[in-house]
Amino acid sequence: MRVTVVRRVKPLPLGNVLIPSLSIIIGVLLASLVLYLLMNIPPSQFFTYVGEGFVSLETLRDFILLTILGTALIISFKGAVWNIGAEGQIAMGMLAAAYIALFTNLSSSPVLGKIMMVVLALILGGAWGLIAGILKAYLSIDEVASTLIMNYVAYYILNYLVRGPWKGKHTYGYIRTDLIPESVYFSTLPIRGITITYEEILLLVITLVFAYVLLYKTALGVRIRILGSNPEALKAAGVNVKLLTITLLTISGAISGMVGAAQLAGYLHRISYPIETHTPYLGYTAILVAWLSMLDLRAVPIIAFIIGSLNQAGRLLQIAGVGGIAVTYLFIGTILVTFTILRVFSEYRIKLIRG
Repeated sequence: MRVTVVRRVKPLPLGNVLIPSLSIIIGVLLASLVLYLLMNIPPSQFFTYVGEGFVSLETLRDFILLTILGTALIISFKGAVWNIGAEGQIAMGMLAAAYIALFTNLSSSPVLGKIMMVVLALILGGAWGLIAGILKAYLSIDEVASTLIMNYVAYYILNYLVRGPWKGKHTYGYIRTDLIPESVYFSTLPIRGITITYEEILLLVITLVFAYVLLYKTALGVRIRILGSNPEALKAAGVNVKLLTITLLTISGAISGMVGAAQLAGYLHRISYPIETHTPYLGYTAILVAWLSMLDLRAVPIIAFIIGSLNQAGRLLQIAGVGGIAVTYLFIGTILVTFTILRVFSEYRIKLIRG
């Protein structure tokens, strides 16, 4: 008798629903077990904070930004182009928005100033994705490695500016930029306990509509889906696969860069040094959102809300004095490990062979 692993002839029934659901449930249970064993946190206390995360109004901010970012990543992931660089693209979008707000006269016109902050963030985030696309298309440099490395390059660029030429004059000894003018702050909804803005909601709607039309109503969307499943068929049909790869990383990077402008104008209002410790690593978290959605655009808002709620639960645990930021990463890590294991068994099965 020997054990072997074989690919399933048919996909696991309801796998697109079962795998994400089980990943989240098992991942949260594992996180509670780890906290209990290492920090003696009772499961009842742990799940109380998890429940509060799901009903907290602050979760809505993560929900909106993670939905936008998850959508951005799905656009490239659909074509099997793995953009792991959303974090760096967000940073470059933040840089672009800060430049418009702090160093141009556009902030004197609130509407035009906000529009140009978003537009330049789209351009710079897209350019950051474009670089990775060119490296992959023409130098065969894997986009996973290049986009990941470019995250840190973006951090270093922004940190250099904040420590040097962009260092504020009214920062009370802190290393950070001055506050951007209030005229270009995004407008917060007039509801107590909510910090989301009208502009962020508008960007969310535009992103979802754009992604749906792109992926399901255009010839480019058909090519993207074929690229993810059978790139040789595209080459045989005369499609420029290199240009398509560059396009995907550029579009994905542009949308991610837009989130940088939303973060700056929505609630940060200044860039602090070091930038990586003052942002919630949404670019990396969005990878989990895209994977758990099984690359289904319809599932992105649902998964974004769940992951956003767990992020908020992690913050509530920190406020209660239960660990630091690592508590939030614990959720992400246990869910990701569980998802990876379950995804393997959704495509393969264990078979016992006699003799």
